[in-house]
Amino acid sequence: MRVAILGPAGFGGSHVSLELLKKGHEVTGISRSPEKLGAHERYKPISIDLQVASIAQLVDAFRGHHAIVNAYNPPAGPNLYRSFLETVRKIIIAVKAAQIPYLVVIGGTGSLELGPTHPYQTVADSREMWLAYRRAVADSEAATAHMEERIGAGNPMSAAMRSYRNARITLREGKQLSDAEQKTIKQTEDPILTSANWIPDLPIAARATILMYEGNTSFRWSFVSPSSKYRPGPRTGRYEVVRDIVPLAPESARDPTSDNAYDGRLLGISAADLALAIADEVEKQEKVGWHWTAVAELPDDEPVTAYATI
Repeated sequence: MRVAILGPAGFGGSHVSLELLKKGHEVTGISRSPEKLGAHERYKPISIDLQVASIAQLVDAFRGHHAIVNAYNPPAGPNLYRSFLETVRKIIIAVKAAQIPYLVVIGGTGSLELGPTHPYQTVADSREMWLAYRRAVADSEAATAHMEERIGAGNPMSAAMRSYRNARITLREGKQLSDAEQKTIKQTEDPILTSANWIPDLPIAARATILMYEGNTSFRWSFVSPSSKYRPGPRTGRYEVVRDIVPLAPESARDPTSDNAYDGRLLGISAADLALAIADEVEKQEKVGWHWTAVAELPDDEPVTAYATI
């Protein structure tokens, strides 16, 4: 198959690109810097800024592929929400105009539903769930190191994340928090519980885009949202698929020291295993019209390079 990856050098896209190449497919990488993935005889980089490209340019780049995997992530900025939705709109129009047989979209955890006990609510609607998610990221060295790699270890945001992780370690070990650690936890967690704008633009923008797909039968699509603990890690080669609902461990796994109903119950998957699930779907096309996620064993939590290369 000839498969185009939008965002081939990013976190999710790089692993999907590598998995498809391992499976023997031809891969076209489309982004501003697709050459960052590396060189391979079956890899063709096409340098296009998806955010500013015209629909006609996208149609030309897309035409002739058997499938497209959209792993596009917009650059940070004050207009992120608007630019993300507008870029997705262009991509969908171009996919249909180029007569692409199948589009697989990597969305965000925030669009997964909380289940029948919380009708109409998604992960991005629940302050309690989002707090558990932020804690789970901080409790993972692999996830924290990935964010430092992504935005730079010297960045004030990554420094704040590292400080929060260190405070969480002290807390989990049952030690006395210093005044600075108490302040760090309060500054990180209080806005999630009390602020009017407690969730970043990217997860709610990704959640909004699913409305462009659900119920849309004018083209063939599949929308995969990574599970809560999505991080760098080894490829186990095994995964389980869950449709629509955020996967959680049973109540018995809940952290007994926390009053948060989700602490200790979040499940996850490595980028390598989710890439396998996506590559399998590109080949088998069993989840057309689905919103789904996948979970797998996370055997270790070691910091590793988050971006795959050829």
